[in-house]
Amino acid sequence: MYEKEEEMLDTTKKKLEQVVVPEELVKNAIQHGILKAKAKKRKRKKTLWAFSVAAILILTFVTSIRVSPAFASAISTIPGMDRFVHLIQFDKGIEAIVENDYYEPIGKSQVKNDITFTVDGIIIDETGAEIFYTLETPYPLKNLDYQEIKLFNNGQELKASSSYNLPDLEQGNSNEDEFSLVFVDSEQFTSNDFEVQFEVEQNNKITTFNVPFTLKNEIKSGKIYTLNETVEMDGQQIEIKEIKVYPLRVALTLEFDEQNEMKILQFEDMRIEDENGEVWSSIQNGITGFGENQNKETTYFLQSNYFKEPKELYLKFDKVQALPKEESYLLVDFAKKEILEQPSQRKVEVLNVGSNTIKLKYRPIREDHMYSLFSQGENAKGEVVDIPRQSNGGNNDEQYAEITLDAKDIINPVRIDFIAYPNYLKGSVSIQIK
Repeated sequence: MYEKEEEMLDTTKKKLEQVVVPEELVKNAIQHGILKAKAKKRKRKKTLWAFSVAAILILTFVTSIRVSPAFASAISTIPGMDRFVHLIQFDKGIEAIVENDYYEPIGKSQVKNDITFTVDGIIIDETGAEIFYTLETPYPLKNLDYQEIKLFNNGQELKASSSYNLPDLEQGNSNEDEFSLVFVDSEQFTSNDFEVQFEVEQNNKITTFNVPFTLKNEIKSGKIYTLNETVEMDGQQIEIKEIKVYPLRVALTLEFDEQNEMKILQFEDMRIEDENGEVWSSIQNGITGFGENQNKETTYFLQSNYFKEPKELYLKFDKVQALPKEESYLLVDFAKKEILEQPSQRKVEVLNVGSNTIKLKYRPIREDHMYSLFSQGENAKGEVVDIPRQSNGGNNDEQYAEITLDAKDIINPVRIDFIAYPNYLKGSVSIQIK
């Protein structure tokens, strides 16, 4: 059952022998991992020996990745390990998921047109899924394009937005990575029977993989904290409705008072802290879930630490982006290549307007993340104008953005609402959750 894991561990061991890591760091990490592993109750059956060794090594890796960037960089070079390094460094909740055995190995494959697609494992809850996979061919993958990824439960498609890393396929014939799915609505699963459907295109030919599997572990339900508490920030009323804590993420539902003069855009520093001030959960780069932010009821996703139980929890936020509602957009005449209306703050400068493009400049909104400024437009007939391409670049002093609208839908003037803008409400908020 664990042949692939043993093979990966063996390969990992050989590669690690060539990596220069401080001896004391390794000793400490291994000891820390062993102590954690000993604290867990495990059946001492001989058939589970390989799994126990794997668990100890995983714990060691997690700890070492946390304490040493050099070690993390070295591990990233090992096939299949870079995806775990990325997740652990980005989201500390993944560490707890691995330590609590909530990651479930699958190891099921399908071969079509000489391409092998393997679902290696999955982390799933009611908000979404992380699907770990391997794609292999007997030839270089440079002409292969990813298409749709879908997840089904008991035969029904789970509506979700998906994201994944575009692989560098110029060299090699194998790619190991993960798909991230965020469900459109909170899902209540009807069974433990799932199926991953994945499409790839090569030489104008679509190959569709369907890999069914049944989960053995229980899918954890959310821990619900109902608040219905209204707070005020710089004169703006925000109702904290409820917080649901899941293994993969925290879902925080807010509602903005219709009488607010400002349109709330992004929460740059939304977090959950325990009684000791330790950050227990934090905003994931402004990501919202369960619908676009229309300044009504909106659910935000925070990083989770589902498997920990602090005595007290507090929701805190500041650095809230906002604009006056009457000037929270650009009004553009693309025929005349003119900006008709824009925010009076002028913290985003329009450099150029083309027939269906806009170039802008602004000071960085956040040092470690580049927000998209817009999501879509609306033409003079009230129809949606898609923005299929947005690009960002720059440095710590200046940021540049360029958007391209779908030209066929442009009927002037076009209104393009901001979803991020470097203008902030004053003050901060702190309320007790638990």
